[in-house]
Amino acid sequence: MRVPDPDEERPVSWLAIFEHTPVYSSDGEHVGGVREVVGSEAEDIFHGLVVDLGVLSRHVLVPAERVGDITNRRVDIKLSGEDIRALPPYAEEDSYQLGFVGMFSKRLGWTGEGKGPH
Repeated sequence: MRVPDPDEERPVSWLAIFEHTPVYSSDGEHVGGVREVVGSEAEDIFHGLVVDLGVLSRHVLVPAERVGDITNRRVDIKLSGEDIRALPPYAEEDSYQLGFVGMFSKRLGWTGEGKGPH
């Protein structure tokens, strides 16, 4: 086995994706860059990527099932450039986690991240 060249393109985990990593469509078009990785590192659950399309700073969420190869140099999406641009704008949503809820009787339920019990 050989040690890889640091400049060599190689597969990486979704946890190793950097902001601004170039994003390419299934038809080979450079469509933008990674703005944000959406997932839970603690649970190793990858939800998708927020991609900056560069057009008036428009951002779209590409679901994890549409993300193809991830390398140290690029991310390939399993959608055409046209389909990526047709995705709805990304709107950051509240995130929730399991925690204890209830005013009098504490029980397991969903709480807003950093917002206390709901």
